[in-house]
Amino acid sequence: MARILIAEDDPLSQRFVCTVLERMGHVPFVSPNGRHAWESLNTNNDFQLLITDIMMPGMDGTTLIRTLRSDQRFATLPIIIMSAFIGVQDISHLLDIGASWFMAKPVEIPILEDYVNRALK
Repeated sequence: MARILIAEDDPLSQRFVCTVLERMGHVPFVSPNGRHAWESLNTNNDFQLLITDIMMPGMDGTTLIRTLRSDQRFATLPIIIMSAFIGVQDISHLLDIGASWFMAKPVEIPILEDYVNRALK
């Protein structure tokens, strides 16, 4: 059982990912934007995985990844990106700055489960 932080502003995506993670036996926590996720990680850094959207209010996913990777405490935290509106060059850039995996929205359950399992090994 892992504690997994989900940074996502869309309520449907939040519920979908939470349901899949709970069914896998994990404990999901939802942050409505990147700033809230950053504050949550600073307050309680025992999360084993971050799943984040890119386009969010407050602090977007790109800024969140850069902020996390510049902090030694989160240098190895696995990060899964999920986004609908992003190109191949954007995906490459996100992987270059520290994202671990990318999933296109709408998220497919087998892909989400596979990436979560890989991240937690």
